[in-house]
Amino acid sequence: MHFEGVFFIIVGCFLRKRTHYIMIDLLSAPQDATLRIKEIEGGHGVRRRLMALGLHKNDLVELDSKSILGGPIVIRNLSTDTSVALGRGIARNILVEVVDKE
Repeated sequence: MHFEGVFFIIVGCFLRKRTHYIMIDLLSAPQDATLRIKEIEGGHGVRRRLMALGLHKNDLVELDSKSILGGPIVIRNLSTDTSVALGRGIARNILVEVVDKE
């Protein structure tokens, strides 16, 4: 699975390679991949609560378990080695990108 698009831009006399990653919400993310938190949507209270739980922008996380019938999901923060259970409403507010394992 490859979520990367590559395009080039010209800056002055130099040609730079830019990589554009597709952000998806945490519920749509694959379970066996390393993910990077790119953005947390929602109000100040949502962001403050997630920060209190140890989830910050640019942290690396993995999905530990995802309930089939609509229960909470468990994610593991690889940066701090902690696990957190989140409701689906909060998980929809967390935008992630799949990190290549290169």
